[in-house]
Amino acid sequence: MEISKPNARELEKISGAILTSFINLHYLEECDRTRLFKQKTKNNLRKTISDLKEIEVNYYNKVEEVDENNLADKLITNKMVFLEWLLNKFDFNDFCKIQEICLAYELDKESITESSDKVLENNGAEKVGKEEPTIKYCNENGHYVGEY
Repeated sequence: MEISKPNARELEKISGAILTSFINLHYLEECDRTRLFKQKTKNNLRKTISDLKEIEVNYYNKVEEVDENNLADKLITNKMVFLEWLLNKFDFNDFCKIQEICLAYELDKESITESSDKVLENNGAEKVGKEEPTIKYCNENGHYVGEY
């Protein structure tokens, strides 16, 4: 597989392909462990899983090779870690609800930010630092839980 030096837009598309493959792979592997699918479908599913793994691994490695600033591969890794946490922490219905919350955030950032600040602070997080807009939240054990 050969990738020429991509521009920023192409890196974004490749990154999106890697991340969506990662999400699809998660759910398809869960389906593969069930008894829902019969032989032909199960064989197709396993081929698809194999293809998605190839996209994830090979394209990630290729991005690493051509990304001189190491920016895209770091962003992909950070997003994959976040997606892995998200997919393992929440079931599919919660995952869909989180997508709705993201849409609400796009529509009204101020209201959603106020709500999330209140929920985090009510559950032991505290603002670290005084500069806006970055607010780092730590839980009651002092563990970092996020920032915006």
